[in-house]
This record gives sequence, C-alpha cells and structure tokens, in this order.
Amino acid sequence: MTIQIGVLGTGQISSALVSGFCTHAVSAQKLHFYLSPRNQEKAAALESAYPAQVTVCASNQEVLDRADDWVILALLPRNAEEILTPLTFRKQQKIVSLISDHALEAVTDWTGPVERAIRMVPLPFVQLHIGPIACYPPDGEIRELFQPLGQLIELENEDVLNTVLTLTALMSPFYLLIHEAARWGKAHGLSDRAAVDYMTSFFEALSVMARNAPDNAAVATLCYDTTSGGLNEMAYRSIRENGGYQIWMEALDAVMERLNKSK
Repeated sequence: MTIQIGVLGTGQISSALVSGFCTHAVSAQKLHFYLSPRNQEKAAALESAYPAQVTVCASNQEVLDRADDWVILALLPRNAEEILTPLTFRKQQKIVSLISDHALEAVTDWTGPVERAIRMVPLPFVQLHIGPIACYPPDGEIRELFQPLGQLIELENEDVLNTVLTLTALMSPFYLLIHEAARWGKAHGLSDRAAVDYMTSFFEALSVMARNAPDNAAVATLCYDTTSGGLNEMAYRSIRENGGYQIWMEALDAVMERLNKSK
C-alpha cells in the first residue's frame, strides 16, 4: 500500500527530503508526495524529476485532501500561522512539523486535532541519505519512514530540540570556514578544485576521528595531543587567544535566545 504524504512548503529542506525519499530504492516504491504550489519552480522540478512519486497540487487544501497519511509542514516560522489556520486538517492525519521557531503545542493549535504530531529537524544532506535527523517524540512509524535518510536522533524532551536547532545554525559558518580556508589555499598556489577537495576530505576525516572518540573529553584530547610547539598548537593557540572559539559560543547563545523567546 502506498503511503500518501503531503508537503506544505517547497523550500530547500522539503525539496531535500522529497529527493532523498525518491532516490532511495525502497522508499521510492512505497511513497507518493503531494506538494503545495507555493514555490512553483522547485515543486515543478521535483515533479519532473520524480513523476511517479510526486504530484504538484493546485492549492494547500488540495494537498491535505489528497494526503491520507502524513503531512509535512515545511513553512517559514513567520508565515506558518497565517497559512495553517484557514486549512482543514482531518483528525486521522499525522503531521511532521519542520517549523523551527514554534513548539508542537502552537502548531497543533493552528491545525486543529490530528492523530499524531511529530517535530523533526532534518537538514539538506538528507538528500544524500546521510547525517542526523532529530525527532520528538520518539515514534515507531516515523523511525521506519525516515531511517533511509540518515541517523534518527530521538529525543524525549521537546525543549532539548531547541538545543539541536541551535547547533544546526553552525552549518553556514562551517561552510564558510571551508570556503575561506580553500580560498586561502588557492591564493597560495592550489587550484580551486584541489583546495576544495583537500579541505572537504580533511574535515570529513577529522569528523570520523571525532565520532570514533568515546566521549567529548576524548575529542578535546585530539586537539591537545599534538606536537608541542608544532603547527597545530600554533594555530589553535592563535585562534583561542583571539577569541575565535568564544565567538562561536556567543553565536549559539544568540540563536538559543531567539528560539526560547518563540516558544
């Protein structure tokens, strides 16, 4: 039996989700997506790429009328209430909210009664079937549905989801760090491709090393267990003494403050 999934909002994250599902051999055979027309270009591109799995609807209400099982809410926080309140959800529908700034209680106030409400934090790399996907509350059906897209991190407390959301804000700074380091490498003789290839492979390998550490203290040991007076010690001391790491913590505090205000 085909699982019917509606998607309200066709932005970067929801497009990555649909692409991830449709390019997974098992998921592609058992899922069908009904997309809202809000971003016509992205919705049309997904329908063109996956015609057997994707249908673009004429309205948000048509999405809800045709999606018998799950509805993914991938709306901008500032527009969510305005878009959801006029719509008619069915009590037997189940929703997955990707709306970052709003708790489930607020979202279900806007949708009205539904069978089940889940809050999730997927990121664009789900289209490659990798990376963490935070979820609250734990749910067996969601676990089975989303496992093909990455590692499901199930949380028992919705407040902790704001901690995860805060950490996801490091994605853009991380990409820019790679960009700037590769740009520096190019300025000092590497080709653009070689600089990007080296930095991405370098950080990927470092991440694998950190992930294999038994705990966070062991991760710190990877930093400090370097040659005394060596190049790595020179670099991290320079960054630390200039407040480089503190700036990242201050950025996280600012993002968390915003999220806590929006509860």
